[in-house]
Amino acid sequence: MIEPPGNSLELDQGERVVEPGADLAAGLRALLARIAEELDFNDAKGTAPYRLGMHDGLRFAEDAVADLLRRHGHETMTTERSTDA
Repeated sequence: MIEPPGNSLELDQGERVVEPGADLAAGLRALLARIAEELDFNDAKGTAPYRLGMHDGLRFAEDAVADLLRRHGHETMTTERSTDA
């Protein structure tokens, strides 16, 4: 069984999606990692139209955060997935 990456409203996560990090870049890298976890979780649940829509939205967010980091001189990578359009 695939477990969800977490719930940002749960107390064990401090009501945060990710830790903010020492600076904005560190926080964005943590967010990028969380988005990747959410993509993996979503993709493991199949390819129904709803799941593909979720994948597209998460992929957009992943690409946007990665692009912001790159434009400010930070190296980052995203993973190609079989469900990418």
